[in-house]
Amino acid sequence: MNLRWFHALLILLSAALAVLFGVWCLDLYGREDSVASLLAAVAAFAVSFGLVVYDSWFLRKTRTLR
Repeated sequence: MNLRWFHALLILLSAALAVLFGVWCLDLYGREDSVASLLAAVAAFAVSFGLVVYDSWFLRKTRTLR
């Protein structure tokens, strides 16, 4: 596994962790009805989306590198 794929894997795992955090925040919002939990969930999903976009950009940008 070269450095390019290792970087892409770490970014993908970070996006998955952000999704899990967002799901946890939504569960907490359902139990406690706290606006802060809802905002944290929205932020976590936005970060996850941004990481996936960055990961696809990174893989496309570094496709020609050896």
